[in-house]
Amino acid sequence: MRLRHESVVDAVVPARDEAPTVASVVAALRGCRFVREVIVVDDGSTDGTAEAAAAAGAKVVARAAGDGGSKALAMQAGVAASDADAVLFADADLLGVTSAHFDAICRPYLDGRATMSLGLFDYGRWNWLVLRFPPTTGERLVPRWVFEAVPPAKRQGYLIEIMLNEVVTEARMATCARIMDGVTHRTKREKFGRRVGARRTWRMFRELMALWGVCRWRTYWYYLRDLTIDRAPGPLPWPPDPPPGAGARDR
Repeated sequence: MRLRHESVVDAVVPARDEAPTVASVVAALRGCRFVREVIVVDDGSTDGTAEAAAAAGAKVVARAAGDGGSKALAMQAGVAASDADAVLFADADLLGVTSAHFDAICRPYLDGRATMSLGLFDYGRWNWLVLRFPPTTGERLVPRWVFEAVPPAKRQGYLIEIMLNEVVTEARMATCARIMDGVTHRTKREKFGRRVGARRTWRMFRELMALWGVCRWRTYWYYLRDLTIDRAPGPLPWPPDPPPGAGARDR
């Protein structure tokens, strides 16, 4: 049985009409020292996303998105296409992301400090607050069993992020979060234009606010209690010293 730091990690990138940025995200993931394979799930794109991802070196899985696209179902398809012990999820619309950012997300899980490791956008002076909200970030590493523990009926919309949080926190397992310095993403206004982008942004905020009714306060308390905020600068030695009792496989 593999120890935690020997886990195989694959990256899964759900993508729909993200041709302008998907190649740079794939390149950053392929440069991550801990990622074995990058899997891009083309969720019904019409703009050449699949071709750009494949040219950048990703394995592309096509999902027939008759439902208009579903990030959660695209994530599911990516996990199904991998046999890795853990999955690093990443959005396809990231700006400014590098391999070092992904290395930093992987490390807390692989060195045994956390079961779920998160990377959050850089909002400058608001970062202290962002780090303490219930996370809906698309940049996270979880062991495979965490994703598979989410009931299929709850693998939908932004709910998938809340359910991943719940699986980890209700099991009283630790989460590590860090700000990805300098990383942002293409906004909906940039993607769809001012008017359509504004409507989609407000719809997204409404859906996120509705999740407060799904996110249990107990779960949120466990999340904050077991949260570590990682501010470690630069690369650290690897592999780490095995933690005490590391002879047994960590779930």
